[in-house]
Amino acid sequence: MGFYIRKGFNFGPLRLNLSRSGLGASFGVKGARIGVGPRGSYIHMGRGGLYYRQTLSSPSLRPRIRQAPVPTSSPEIPTSDNLREIASSAAVTMADSSATDLLFELNRVKKRTEMFRIALVIGTIVIFWLGLAGSGWWWVMLALIATIVLALYARHFDVLKGTAILNYALDGEAAEEFAKLQSPFRQLAGCEVVWNIDATGRNTDAKRNAGATTNLQRTEIRPIFSRPPKVQCNLEVPTLKAGRTTLYFFPDRLLVYDSAGVGAVAYSDLKVDAQESSFVESGRLPKDSRQVGTTWQYVNKTGGPDRRFNNNRQLPIMRYGVVAFSSNSGLNTLFMCSRSDLAVLFNGFVQVAPKARHAQV
Repeated sequence: MGFYIRKGFNFGPLRLNLSRSGLGASFGVKGARIGVGPRGSYIHMGRGGLYYRQTLSSPSLRPRIRQAPVPTSSPEIPTSDNLREIASSAAVTMADSSATDLLFELNRVKKRTEMFRIALVIGTIVIFWLGLAGSGWWWVMLALIATIVLALYARHFDVLKGTAILNYALDGEAAEEFAKLQSPFRQLAGCEVVWNIDATGRNTDAKRNAGATTNLQRTEIRPIFSRPPKVQCNLEVPTLKAGRTTLYFFPDRLLVYDSAGVGAVAYSDLKVDAQESSFVESGRLPKDSRQVGTTWQYVNKTGGPDRRFNNNRQLPIMRYGVVAFSSNSGLNTLFMCSRSDLAVLFNGFVQVAPKARHAQV
């Protein structure tokens, strides 16, 4: 017969349970309690022999994953001014067959509820309840100590169960290939201005829009080297923010994060289209960009100023670099940078990236 120790401490409506499995806590009154512990969270209700118990979360159980259908293309979302939003499909639909276990783990830690926040909320409620009920100061102090202990344990549990570990061993050729993959991103990060193109649309009134045939809606971003949230890794990888989607360029594959989950795109399936493009700039001029001409805000058929408009200002025509990342699984992003010569570097990106898959996770 095995022996075990189980000890409980009551602090008003708060009860701490110490067992062989670890430290747990519950809050409530007789017949109705909410609990958190090393085996998950639960609701327990009932009296007189009839009880109800519902598990809120169980970190030890592996949930079933329903595979969503993968669209062949991303739907165009209409915006104002007849623009069409450039948006990727949900990240969870981007499934790289070679990364099934990795995607499961990344989605698990991303969606996992943090016990630390629950512990703080429960502890704060208990402390305020004791204060309003006129309990002695020692009860308030005991509740404060219990809250601190519970919060520390919950934080430890969150880090232990809610962190994915990715370690890469890059030696020799693999390290050289990953350096080549990083090179264009380092220069992109060095640009004075980088934009994510949120939406594009055909310009139906070019005369009133400096002769431009296409309208753009753009957001200034800053390329960085970082890691995904709740991921411990020995590398910092190129990171691009594209609206609600974040791209992480790891040595072996592209990881795509959004609010719905995490997806992956193999570099062999990644499509990269980089080119130079002329843009009529009405904002500030980046110092590292190249001006190729001028035009007028209101232009006539011959390209000169339309005399019917007052305050018709002259606008510079700039030469920028444009880089698009897409895939058959639904990735669809478009970026613009102030340096047009970077298009040449990204045109060779697809030849470099697949070789980096020799890196070991």
